[in-house]
Amino acid sequence: MISKVKELSTVLFNNVYRECYGRTAEHSELEDYLNRTKACYSVTATQLKKILSDSYWNYSRTWGIPNDEEMEGLADEIKDDLMFVCYNSPVKDAEERLITNMVNTIKNIEIVSVILAFLIPEKYCIIAPPPEHMIGFRRRSDKVDTLLRYFNDYQTLSEKCEMNVFDLEKALWTIHQMKYRIPEYDPQLTDQLWNEYLNDPDILRMRVKNLLNEIWGDNIDDDLKSKILKEKDPEVALILAMRYFEHLLWKKVSKKLDRDKIDKLKTSVKTGNILSKLMPAAGIEPILMKKAHKIWSKRNSAMHIGEVLGESKITIEDVNSAIELNNIIN
Repeated sequence: MISKVKELSTVLFNNVYRECYGRTAEHSELEDYLNRTKACYSVTATQLKKILSDSYWNYSRTWGIPNDEEMEGLADEIKDDLMFVCYNSPVKDAEERLITNMVNTIKNIEIVSVILAFLIPEKYCIIAPPPEHMIGFRRRSDKVDTLLRYFNDYQTLSEKCEMNVFDLEKALWTIHQMKYRIPEYDPQLTDQLWNEYLNDPDILRMRVKNLLNEIWGDNIDDDLKSKILKEKDPEVALILAMRYFEHLLWKKVSKKLDRDKIDKLKTSVKTGNILSKLMPAAGIEPILMKKAHKIWSKRNSAMHIGEVLGESKITIEDVNSAIELNNIIN
């Protein structure tokens, strides 16, 4: 995909857009206008209304747009923070304040993203199902948080691709439309681009990250993660299981020792031999200590498994032993 980046976000994007909607996107014309009028330096309601004009989009029929009074108020409210963000000013919380004010006025995060994408295409892009799907992104109920996470994901990828954020989003939107909306457009090119997209390591890493965030959530502990992963990746599963074991030990210690002794223990374990110091303090029986040390040794092997290419030293049985140990002391 990287080799086709310029074409994807310009010529091919425009051709695909025309096939999908029967009209040209005219993105470059709007971006040139905003750049000439120095919109990010001192944004006006006129510039905001031009971005949302039906000559470029069907906003009034699709989502509806703020009225003139709201546009005037929004332009005045965001002009300073917009300039701070555009020129990478160190002013604290400028971006979050900017997006929060826009969301509070406009309500619709798609429209907020469109405005930002055209004002600062180097940093922002449009949030919509196709580009969300392409990076495995999931929205949450908090609109500001959703936009910040979405922009951050595309900003991270754009650095890897060495292109601005809006161009990257248009490139991935183009591939998505060719694959799902107009597969008859150019099947051979579509297959080529889709395969490059699927095998791009940076995009794949982003998709996996978002998938795991969705699966794990905030309520899945390392014990359950190890049970889920043990057949697919026993090395990682064992590391998670023993991290949970260490968590259980600290939990027991916190019930037995006062604050001063806990602080001293935390300092001492930093020098190594964590289990040798934690297990006695947690009151673990000698027979379990012996079993734990054996499993911990396996865990250390899992941490360095990559040093012996092609040789896996960790088995599902090792993970099951760790899970059983956790069940005993839990």
